[in-house]
Amino acid sequence: MKSKAPARICLFGDHQDYLGLPVIACAINKYMIVEGVPNNANYLLFTLINLNKIIKINLNEDFSVLKKGDHIRHVIRTLINNNINIDTGYDIKISSDIFINAGISSSSALTVALISFFIKVFYHKTCSEEFIAELAYKSEVLEQEGSGGRMDQYSISLGNTIFLETKNAFSFKKINNPVKSFIIANSGVKKKTDLVLKNLKSKVISAVEKIKLNNPTFNLKEISVKEISQYKSRLSKTSFKYFRAAVENHSITQTAYLELKKKNPNLNNIGKLMNRHHNILKNDLSVTVPLIDRMIDLALKNGSYGAKIIGSGGGGSILILTNKVNENKIINAMYKVGAKEVVKANVSPGIFSL
Repeated sequence: MKSKAPARICLFGDHQDYLGLPVIACAINKYMIVEGVPNNANYLLFTLINLNKIIKINLNEDFSVLKKGDHIRHVIRTLINNNINIDTGYDIKISSDIFINAGISSSSALTVALISFFIKVFYHKTCSEEFIAELAYKSEVLEQEGSGGRMDQYSISLGNTIFLETKNAFSFKKINNPVKSFIIANSGVKKKTDLVLKNLKSKVISAVEKIKLNNPTFNLKEISVKEISQYKSRLSKTSFKYFRAAVENHSITQTAYLELKKKNPNLNNIGKLMNRHHNILKNDLSVTVPLIDRMIDLALKNGSYGAKIIGSGGGGSILILTNKVNENKIINAMYKVGAKEVVKANVSPGIFSL
């Protein structure tokens, strides 16, 4: 059995899903691959090829207390808690061409690929991509008390490009995206995902809670950019900055969705919206680093429609939207400024098993 789960990029809505605001995300054709064969033993033997590491897990192991970041064991515990029992030993190889710790969701791809693999082997019912995505969300976010939202697990499981509502009663709409290819450039600067997310999440939620003291029915999703100024007197200068960033990013995401739904979307307009989104991430949320800033500047100077940081920030990768004419020039510029890895990427249909 083999299961493949793609990486994901966020086109619009970084630092929005944990606030219950919508995002536009895309699965790309870089994959986490999980393949295994029965070993007639009472254990799972994982060979992590890219990390040159072997993990052996007994089937009767106690999964009640686990370390955060132990994604394999958290997946197993989540499956057990949802009445999916792994009762046969397997030798399992895990390999990937996804940048690690670089903002394109390598850990979520691992979680989704593992769940997809185990479900195909041990769960004898038909299940949807949404079912797999929700299990992955439980395993990676709820079980491990992560600070993220549902964007990663759902965009990877559903595939293609989606507009995802991330509130409790969430829904998604697939977009026939005219943007079929991208450039992804990894800065090589390691990011601290959970620390960055937790910090920014708490600041925005704190601002919203202050507003709710005088307005209990306040809903962040319903505030327009024109209404931002009326809340300035209720918040400190710092709190207002994060609040304004959330509202403006939400507006940009909604505008981008309207553009992407058109029969012939304007890539120049999409690029401009991408640049606006990045400027908020850089100047208001402060999630970039000097190398990322230089990479973005060079991408724009060499003809890209738009470019932005992707992922939690503090390092990681950038997304570049361009045309075929400027691709090689931009790729060369990324390497010249110090990018660790640069790849062309296409839209992926999502998870699949063989």
